[in-house]
Amino acid sequence: MEKIDPLEYLPELYLKAGSFTERFLSIFTDIYCELENKIDKSAVLYDPEKCPEEFVEWLGEWISAENMHLFPNDKKREYLLAIPRLSMYRGTIRGLTELLELYCDSKVFVVECCHAKRYFSSFKDLARLYSGGRFTVWILCSPTKSRTDVLEKIIETQLPANITAKIKLLANITELNNYCYLGVNSVLAGTRRGALDGKCALNYVHLGGGEK
Repeated sequence: MEKIDPLEYLPELYLKAGSFTERFLSIFTDIYCELENKIDKSAVLYDPEKCPEEFVEWLGEWISAENMHLFPNDKKREYLLAIPRLSMYRGTIRGLTELLELYCDSKVFVVECCHAKRYFSSFKDLARLYSGGRFTVWILCSPTKSRTDVLEKIIETQLPANITAKIKLLANITELNNYCYLGVNSVLAGTRRGALDGKCALNYVHLGGGEK
């Protein structure tokens, strides 16, 4: 900001440079310029991408960002930017999924009872895994960066009052008849020609069915 010369606004009688009047008024113009500079730069404090680190938490409190202290430091700014969009989908699967994926930094699956119930008659294990009734949702996520106690606090503020959530951290070890999902926490590995070196397996796998 260009410094203001107060003598420009006075009658010609006071325009003598270096006069007492100039030195006296400079006390107030310096203070005024400093305040103007702070006001001009204040917009940065309300920008999650540009505000100083010490203002991130304050900005979260100012806009009532729920559970912001639970998010990793490198995710807090991204969380603040996402709040307007997340508020539009609060209480929905989309809003809950986006919020949890932001915290976990990985894919999260939210399963409602109605999604699995249609398959209960064909796959009996699904009825065991997804029990709880139509007012229950299941949260399936990677255990890498997820803590059940933190997830519970985040989920609690996002669910409608009549909905209960159950959290399942998907293990990286395949366990059949349990929470095992191809491409999520399990894969079909490639094979190579067998050799008697103690490191190879048969070059085919047959799941299901009896011996022929």
